[in-house]
Amino acid sequence: MDADPLYHVKQLFHQALTPACIDEASTQPLTPGSEEPALQRAIYVARSYLALRPPQVDAALNVLAPFTSLEVPPTPARAAEALAKYIQTGSEDVVENVRDIVLEVEGEDSVDEGLVRALAGTVFILAGEKEEAVATLNDGAGHDDLECLALLTQLLLSLDRRDLAQSTFAHAKAIGNDSALVQAIEAWIGLKTGARPLHQAYYYYEELYQLPGGRTPGVLAAHAAAHLLLGHEDEAKADIADAQGQDPNNEDVLAVATALGDNVAAAKLANTKHPLAADLASKSALFDEAAAKFVSASA
Repeated sequence: MDADPLYHVKQLFHQALTPACIDEASTQPLTPGSEEPALQRAIYVARSYLALRPPQVDAALNVLAPFTSLEVPPTPARAAEALAKYIQTGSEDVVENVRDIVLEVEGEDSVDEGLVRALAGTVFILAGEKEEAVATLNDGAGHDDLECLALLTQLLLSLDRRDLAQSTFAHAKAIGNDSALVQAIEAWIGLKTGARPLHQAYYYYEELYQLPGGRTPGVLAAHAAAHLLLGHEDEAKADIADAQGQDPNNEDVLAVATALGDNVAAAKLANTKHPLAADLASKSALFDEAAAKFVSASA
């Protein structure tokens, strides 16, 4: 079996080492007419730009432009462009366009279909279309695509369906037991589940933490979260201080800092679209509603 020419690029992307992924992928051609994986490589670069905080949408669109400007743009390039445009605009028109793109690849059972479903599923998750995201990521080629399964696991964990997330992980493990992405899925479940799986999650993030260039704000935030859940508050605070020195406005860093009792971080987080911000706002509204009823009843 031939080695995957994108192995290192995928590895870095799946480990959330996005600056390193951009650097690694950019050493090779990113234009049509070069060797076969140029499109996939360009899409990983574009997705890495979009994963930065804040997302670098213009840089992502520029990387994709040589492909999207072709007379017949490749479907994965169009899907990646749609993701960038949704992040930029939040437009429902973009979501409709993504639905059409998914229909175009339906039934192909190819690498392209899996990639398109992963990109489309990301758009649907961002748009709050959770049922559509589940269906998109679990149908067709998505059922056996590790990136689709990883996104599906994250979504299921956000919905507190740990049972289904565990089943999805078992399926992913059967497909690619040694994959960095499968290890990441296991770590996400560990952070959500606690107990022994939490220790496995900590070891995973500790390994990333020790890699050259591994101490990115995202990795530091996850490393800090694992420390905090294990009761290592001082170590968690040290990670967050390091991350804030790099990017004081990173939403994941703000979320963990908020959990550590940082009121300044909490105020910043409240002005973001981070899931923790939405959860805290919802709970605050419920508390205010209950308090108002108590005051009314006591009057």
